[in-house]
Amino acid sequence: MAKPIISAAISAPAFYGLNTQESGVTLQEGFALVAENSVIDKQGRLSARKGWKTLTTAVGGSTGANANIGLEGMSNFIDIAGVSTRLNWSNTKFYKGTTDLVVVTPTTNDTILDGNWQAATLNDHHYFFQRGYLPLVFTGTNTFESISVHTGTTSGSQKANTVLAAYGRLWTADTPTNKTTVYFSDVLDGTDWSTGTAGSLDISGVLTQGMDEIVALGAHNGFLIIFCKNNIIVYSDGDNFQTGMTTASLTLVEVIEGVGCVARDSVQSTGEDILFLSTSGVRSLSRTIQEKSQPLRDISKNVSDDIIQALEFENIDNIKSVYSPSNSFYLISFPTTFQTFCFDTRAPLQDGSFRATLWTAVPPKGYLTVGSSLFYAEINGIATYTEHRDNGQPYVMAYSSNYFDLGLSDINKIIKKVSATTVGISGQTFSLQVGYEYQPAIFSETFTLDAGAVAEYNISEFNLIEYSGGILVNDQSAPAQGSGNILQISFNAPINGSAMSLQRLTIYAKQGKVL
Repeated sequence: MAKPIISAAISAPAFYGLNTQESGVTLQEGFALVAENSVIDKQGRLSARKGWKTLTTAVGGSTGANANIGLEGMSNFIDIAGVSTRLNWSNTKFYKGTTDLVVVTPTTNDTILDGNWQAATLNDHHYFFQRGYLPLVFTGTNTFESISVHTGTTSGSQKANTVLAAYGRLWTADTPTNKTTVYFSDVLDGTDWSTGTAGSLDISGVLTQGMDEIVALGAHNGFLIIFCKNNIIVYSDGDNFQTGMTTASLTLVEVIEGVGCVARDSVQSTGEDILFLSTSGVRSLSRTIQEKSQPLRDISKNVSDDIIQALEFENIDNIKSVYSPSNSFYLISFPTTFQTFCFDTRAPLQDGSFRATLWTAVPPKGYLTVGSSLFYAEINGIATYTEHRDNGQPYVMAYSSNYFDLGLSDINKIIKKVSATTVGISGQTFSLQVGYEYQPAIFSETFTLDAGAVAEYNISEFNLIEYSGGILVNDQSAPAQGSGNILQISFNAPINGSAMSLQRLTIYAKQGKVL
C-alpha cells in the first residue's frame, strides 16, 4: 500500500533570527543556523539587505572614485543657522563634503597620525577628541583649529579619547595619564575647562572591586552614564525636570558591577535605550535605575559566542557601530574577521534578545546616520546604504534552517519535492539545498523568478517603499531526491540589484523504513 505524502513547512524562515548558541538538533523552528547578508523586514520575513554605493567622485581637486584616501570616520555638523557640513577624516587629513571632498587642514601644533576621532557638537561649535591629541574645534566658517590656539580658549582642556555633548556642556574621559576621571566644560562653552562651572569627577572612590578604566560616556533620561571596562556608573543631579545638569550637586545613583563596555564606538543611543559591547556580547542599558529592578539585557544572546570570538581577534579601536532609526537596526562591525552583526530593534524576543543576522561584506571604517540616510566611511570616500549591490558587485544572501525530522523521529523520510514561496523581481535566481543526517547538502535545485506570477504587491506598499515595480510573489516547486531521518533545507540567492524576501519553505516526503 502506497504511503501518503507528508510535509513540513517553515513559515517566515528566520523569523527569530540567527541562533548559533543552541544545538541545531533542539533549535526552535523560527531560528536559523545561517542568516547571511539579510535583515528581518517589517513583515517578519528574511530579506536581502541593501548594499553600499560610493558617492565620492572627487578628492582634493582630483576626479575619479578610486581615490584610495582611506577614510576612517565621518561626522555631520549642523550649525545654529541649520547649515549642515559633512566632515570626514583619514589617519592624516580632514575633508569637507560628500561627493566632492575638499581638504581642510586644522591649525594645530600636533602632527596627526591617527584617525580615531570622536566628534560632538555644542553651542554652534563642532569638537573632535582623540587620545593623545589636543581637541580640534570647527565653527562652520572655515575656522578649524586646535583648541590651544582657538580664540577665547581657557586652559585645562584634556587630550581625552571619548567625548559626550549633553546637558549643556562637554564631558570627556580617557586621557593618556588618567583613566578614572571625567572632565566637564563650563556651560555652553566647550573651550572652557578651568573656569565657571567646569571641573572633574573622579570615579575611583566609588569602585568596589578594584580599579577600572573609563571607555565611553552616555546620557539617558537625565542621567550621566560612565561606561568602564568592568563597571557602569550612573550619576544624577537630582533634577526631576531634567532641565540640565548641575555639576555641584552630582550624586551617585548606582554602580552596576561585573559588566562594562569594551569599545568606545560600540555605544549607541536609540532614544529609548543605550546599546553597547561588553566582554560577553552586545548589551542594553534598559532598566529602571531608580528601582534597580531590571537586569541589563543581553541582546546578542543567540550569537554571543560568535561576537566574543570576533572580539578576541579585533583591535578595539576598529570596532564601529551605528543605530539606524529608519532601518530599525543596530550594526556592529569587526573588520578583522569581516563580520557585521545586524540586530533588529523593532521588538525584542521573549527572552529580551534581538533578532540577529550576519553581514559578511568588508565592514566600513565608520558609520553615520543623517535623517533617514545611512553612510559608510570607506577607502574611496563616502558610501551610502542603498540598492542591492555592493558598489556594483553582487553578494549572496544565505539561509539554513534548523535540523528537523518532520515530526517523525524514528522513521526515515524519502524526499519527493521541495517548494519555496519568495518575493522578488523577475529574473532573480535562487537555489534550495537539502541535507540529511547533519551532512552537507547533497541535493540542490535552482529557480528563476519569471514574469508570470505578479501579485497585488506590485501596486501596494512594496512599489512605494523598499521594492520597485514588477514584484513577484512566487510559489515554485521542484522534484527532489535523497532520504534521511534528520533534514535541513538551505536557501542561497545571488543578489544583484533586486530585492529578495523568503516567505515559506516546504519539504514533501514519503515515509521510509522505521529506524
